[in-house]
Amino acid sequence: MTSAHTLPLLGSAAFGVLIGWFVYYINRYRKGDVQFSDLTTLIGIIGGGSVMTLFESKNQELTKEEMFGAYGIGLFMGFFSYFALLMILVKNSNGVFTWTWFLDGRRKNPRKEEGEDYPGGSQPPEQRPMADRVAIMEDRLNRLALSPPGQESAVLAGDTFAAFAPSAETPVVMDTVNAKAARILASCEDQWEGNKADCNAFAKAVAALVGVAGLDGDANHITDIITGPGWRQIADGAAAKAAADSGEFVVGGLRGNEQAQPSSHGHVVVVVTGGLAHGKYPTAYWGRLGGSGEKNKTLNYAWRQGDRDKVHYASKAIA
Repeated sequence: MTSAHTLPLLGSAAFGVLIGWFVYYINRYRKGDVQFSDLTTLIGIIGGGSVMTLFESKNQELTKEEMFGAYGIGLFMGFFSYFALLMILVKNSNGVFTWTWFLDGRRKNPRKEEGEDYPGGSQPPEQRPMADRVAIMEDRLNRLALSPPGQESAVLAGDTFAAFAPSAETPVVMDTVNAKAARILASCEDQWEGNKADCNAFAKAVAALVGVAGLDGDANHITDIITGPGWRQIADGAAAKAAADSGEFVVGGLRGNEQAQPSSHGHVVVVVTGGLAHGKYPTAYWGRLGGSGEKNKTLNYAWRQGDRDKVHYASKAIA
């Protein structure tokens, strides 16, 4: 093989090693759930049109297949060399890291005589942002349940928490914890995983958990319900945040035929206590039909730009 052949092949292989290394790195430290779209992305990395165009050669004796073969070998080497390096580091960690670290991040806590722990606490790293906030609220709820009748306000007096800001657009604010608001937020967290692929199922599940009856049907029908009798109509997102902060059960909805691009499917969210993006989009949880919704994220991410200012907000008091 001549040097004219060797250099392109080595370059393709080196490029593959680099991409393979980062594919493993990105998946190792991912925060979200694994989705089917991850597979299509990986296929695009391995053999997509953009990659294949890199292997065009003016050398008639060096085919695209040969170039891609070198790239594939490099991709394999980069991906598994990352894993092999981790195995070597784990083996030489004197027992601080074991095979459980590859599963969910557990490692030995040097401050403990025995047992395993996650860095920074008892929850996996992926759960840490919400876990801290929910733990605070669960503590408040437990103390409320044990408090004498009529003494709830005294139990919570002086309790504050920093609302988790899901994006740079949502400022971190300090609010006095409202027991009902904490209960609604904890209910959303409890029901989101099982209903993240269906917005109306999620809203109905949370409503049932906090004792709000009457929500049924699809998102269009739920929007009709909350804009009808028995629900307090709320003017805008800022007022919806205030209602959620005060412990009311707040739902936001938009019918499919009200959207800028009309659809047979509407969309609904549950507004919770938290930040307010751009002064008008409250924090919410929602499912997404056929996909994955969002949790503890401001509502401007729930609808397209042309629809998010049309959302209907309504609330009900909970016991």
